[in-house]
Parts: sequence; C-alpha cells; structure tokens
Amino acid sequence: MRIRGTDFVMFLVSDLAQAVEFYRGTLGLKCEIESLEYQWAEFDCGNVTLSLKGNAIARDDRAGGRIALAVDDVRAAYEEFRARGVRIEAEPVDSGFCVACELWDPDGNRIILHQRSDGTYGTNPQNA
Repeated sequence: MRIRGTDFVMFLVSDLAQAVEFYRGTLGLKCEIESLEYQWAEFDCGNVTLSLKGNAIARDDRAGGRIALAVDDVRAAYEEFRARGVRIEAEPVDSGFCVACELWDPDGNRIILHQRSDGTYGTNPQNA
C-alpha cells in the first residue's frame, strides 16, 4: 500500500450550521459542499479539504484533531480574531522556523494559524 496524499481532514461537530457559519463567516473559507441531509460540509483550504460531520458529538464533548491553516501574517490574524471575540489559546509563538497560534471553533476543535519563516505553505515548496 502507498499513501498518495491527503483527501481531507475531518472535524466532528455538534451543530453543523453553527460550525459552517464559523468556518465560512469567521474564518472566510469557501464552502464547497453543504448538506443538511447528510450533515456534511466541505471547505477549500487551498491544498487540503476540511470536512465537517454534523451531529457527531454532544455539545459538551471535547472534539479532537487539528488543522494548520497557512496565513500570510499570523500576528495580524491573531489580532483580527481576538477583536472578533474568537477563543484563542495564546498569543502567536515564533519558533524560528514558523509563527503559530491556536484558536477554537464552537465545538473545541483547534485550528492552528501557521506562517512558515521561509514563506512557503502546504506540501509544495514552490508555494510562496
């Protein structure tokens, strides 16, 4: 068996409509598929698809998993989301090879805002 790549990353959410509003309205991701019938939504994150499965956890359950979203300026994104009242783990941290911070969606899934020091993103070193 050979892994060819990643088709999607999936987060389990309690309320699909609320989660879709967060990812589309707050983060500004393009929603490519939204099905209330199947409790499923997909978002274009550039080099990978983020899928949401609704009614998959109870509101008080802790969701797992993370997705790292490449942004042009983590510090500016941090300030923008902080001003909008988004729950954020901590201020951006510069590790030398990247700057990153984590925020939460309404179900407690963590989203990493990520900026590589060399300006690249995704798996393609041509991306800059």
